[in-house]
Amino acid sequence: MSLFVFDRVLAAYTMAVHVLFTYWAISLPFFIVTAEYLGYRRNDPYYLALAKRFSIVMAVLFAVGSAAGAAIAVEFITVWYKWMYIVNEVDILPFEIEVLAFFTEVIFLALYLYGWDKMGKTAHMIIGLLIGLGSTGSAILIILVNSWMNTPTGFNVIEFANSGVLTDINPLATLWPPIASAEVPMGVAGAWFVGFGSLAGYFAFRMLFKRGLTHDEVEYYNRGLKLSTFLAALDAIFLAWAGDNAGKTLYAIQPLKLATLEGLMYTTRGAPLVIGPISIPAGLSILVSWPPNPNALVLGYSSFVQSDWDPIWWLAHNAYDIHAILGIIGALVFWVLALGIYFKSSFLNIEKKLTQYMAFIAGWLQLIAWESGWIAAEVGRQPFIIWGPMFQTSAGLYAIQAAMLTSEAYNNSPDVLPIGITIMIVLAIAVAGTLYMLKRLFEGKEISQDIIALRR
Repeated sequence: MSLFVFDRVLAAYTMAVHVLFTYWAISLPFFIVTAEYLGYRRNDPYYLALAKRFSIVMAVLFAVGSAAGAAIAVEFITVWYKWMYIVNEVDILPFEIEVLAFFTEVIFLALYLYGWDKMGKTAHMIIGLLIGLGSTGSAILIILVNSWMNTPTGFNVIEFANSGVLTDINPLATLWPPIASAEVPMGVAGAWFVGFGSLAGYFAFRMLFKRGLTHDEVEYYNRGLKLSTFLAALDAIFLAWAGDNAGKTLYAIQPLKLATLEGLMYTTRGAPLVIGPISIPAGLSILVSWPPNPNALVLGYSSFVQSDWDPIWWLAHNAYDIHAILGIIGALVFWVLALGIYFKSSFLNIEKKLTQYMAFIAGWLQLIAWESGWIAAEVGRQPFIIWGPMFQTSAGLYAIQAAMLTSEAYNNSPDVLPIGITIMIVLAIAVAGTLYMLKRLFEGKEISQDIIALRR
């Protein structure tokens, strides 16, 4: 394996592991605070037990996620230091602000964990919300760096591409790159949906497969499943808008990336929307244009110079199909389940095995959708690590003025091999250790013990 391939595999591996923790950091605080609010509002110890138990889970996941983030930081300054140099000179401001958001999250997490029964109920819930705001703010700032890589601002991209000299540097201009209007809503809505969906999957799994459930366990899991289902269904509305907005924004700003994700080889009017085996005539043209136009022209690979084509476009396209299919299925399932629970449908009652299986399968499939979406987004940017402006050549084709190609950004020193292998091993141990810790976390402490304590 060449160092170029190894460096890319290492980046994919570390990011894929890290994003397994990010959606928990963004979604769990809001789930926990909502459960706490319902517990106080309804005088319900089961909701309070949910909040207390999952606040401990949140702390464990936060600790391991932070360690994974530190590993990525090491990787950035060793394996991808050429890219990091440009970031440091131009786009370091979001990273610096993100450190403040991270500290905010850490401080309020500590206050929340140790503030049970030591501060007022309202103050404690506000602290919990501040954890969520800190983690969401941290995620948004990281997404802004990714947005900058897709639509770089804050320096003269063409001058840098031609001469390698950074000029006209304006760090403030990097705080909201053009594509951020698509990436930020999609990233936040997606993280919430995967978090709430996988929580629903967990509660459904316990109800389906844990033997000898006590009355307290049934009530506890019932409330957890109901709450996570309603939160997922509510966020699905936001996610649907975010996905539609992302398609329209890509059409306007990054038509080559849109062609990659959709697998569109030829420029077409009335372009069909193809998702797996399903093809909807003119569907893509309708979705990406505003007002919707079934005859809208969508640029395909045939309109771009071949040197700018993504060499592994098929991976981005297939990953995007998986992401879209599973996301749509998940949204529909949670909408249906939420309506069934709200209207007390006898067919979709929370006690029914059908309801539990639907939540279990749809919920955990969102993990695959989450990872697939990340693969689609990052692979879809190739062969560029930092994009550039689009221009038309004398031959009538479009080309991208790349700020930096991926092949220019990696570290070709053999010293990266031991560093990279060490990072991969440490992260594998961290994930295995996290799963073990979560499994052992509440052993010997039954839910009924929490309920008795909370009723006092």
